[in-house]
Amino acid sequence: MILTKLIRENAEAISQVGVRALEEAKQAGVPAYYMDPSLGDGIIRELPDGTRERIERQDGRDVVTEAYGPRL
Repeated sequence: MILTKLIRENAEAISQVGVRALEEAKQAGVPAYYMDPSLGDGIIRELPDGTRERIERQDGRDVVTEAYGPRL
């Protein structure tokens, strides 16, 4: 209950952490990995050019299972 309250009270700050991390990854030229419920279950890899892909790990490799365009 306390954790739920803290998350609710700090939702905007938590969201901004993700935004900053994504921007830093782009500036460094490396992909960012995150989960986005609006795109369904699984891991999303966002490349520095903004291309987004749903990935799964298979035999130690990232396998693209779905591709999305850059954010608008």
